[in-house]
Amino acid sequence: MPARSGQHFSGVGPGGGSFQAGRGSGSFTTQGGATVDYGGRGGSRTGPAGVTRGRGVGGVKVTGPGGQEFSKVGRAGGVQGPGGNAIGGSRGISQTTGPAGSARSISRTGFASGPNSMSAFRGGVAVGPGGVVAGRTGVAANGHGTYFRSAAAVSGQGVAVRRAAVGYHGCFTNTWCAKYPAAWYPVRWGAAAAWTAATWNALSSYGGYPVSQPVSYDYGSTVVYQDDSVYIDGDVVGTSAEYAEQATEIAEAGMTPEATASVEATAAADPTAAPDDSAEPAWQPLGVFAMVQGEEKSSNNIFQLAINKDGVIHGNYYNAVTDTTEQVFGSVDKKTQRAAWMVGDAKTPVYEAGLVNLTKDETSMMIHYSAERSVQASLFRIKQDGDQAK
Repeated sequence: MPARSGQHFSGVGPGGGSFQAGRGSGSFTTQGGATVDYGGRGGSRTGPAGVTRGRGVGGVKVTGPGGQEFSKVGRAGGVQGPGGNAIGGSRGISQTTGPAGSARSISRTGFASGPNSMSAFRGGVAVGPGGVVAGRTGVAANGHGTYFRSAAAVSGQGVAVRRAAVGYHGCFTNTWCAKYPAAWYPVRWGAAAAWTAATWNALSSYGGYPVSQPVSYDYGSTVVYQDDSVYIDGDVVGTSAEYAEQATEIAEAGMTPEATASVEATAAADPTAAPDDSAEPAWQPLGVFAMVQGEEKSSNNIFQLAINKDGVIHGNYYNAVTDTTEQVFGSVDKKTQRAAWMVGDAKTPVYEAGLVNLTKDETSMMIHYSAERSVQASLFRIKQDGDQAK
């Protein structure tokens, strides 16, 4: 049963100004045995001239059943004038501590905006009225969000993301999945098979893809959104809406009655039972990935993916904040080699990456929130520690 408490205060000053403030907190326990504690407080003050100042602080802490703690604290403040001008900033600290190790990251941002909707961020990003983004390192993107990133920038971010992901090394094993009723673990898999990374040679042989013709999708580099069109290697392949709709169709192909029947038929009734080695496994693991957007250095969104011979994608999505797991459904278009998937029963967002890109340790990807809104993100492979593979 969730527990909550809170208070709210407001009043009017002698000069005509007003103020309000509040604070609240609570906690609850998830089905996996984790405890989520949260709290926050905030307030604002408006002067007689119409200038409003506000600030707030909030935090959340998740304690997993194994004793690992994940916490995040954020602080924000801002000032808004009567003419629509505003300035503000935020600061966030994330960390994990416990039996699996410790990690910490700090982020800071600031902004200024006016009637023309221009915003500038201290992290080196400016957003204009048309959704155009310009970064200090030369990054530029339209409203659909593809942008170029150097190999050095991606590699450096990967180091930070993997360091922060130490608390996830116990996930997706057979014993871990047994604790989460919604988790999926196929029969004939060993204790930690979900963490196995696929190679392109093995994957092409397994699924019948041309071994010498992998199709790589490097968003922001070989795949670019520009002027409401999508370009692959410089050629227009359709509008951004058409490209997103194609991704949805690919993902939904993994939810047909035939596809879901193959998933159910190969699911282990007891994930902790000894694997059946009498036949080839029906599912080839692709591995475990942390998903981040922008310059994030840590992730609460973890995907474990697998594929079968028919190109059906299945696996699990783990939300580290709520300590909950949902199954992943999707497929691969064998002609284009685009992989797309969805989480649970939700039709959006749709996630996509190139199949060969899912054999790499880090890759760009796209998140399609709708036909009108698609943004670029990154996947970083997490490699399980030997001591955690039991």
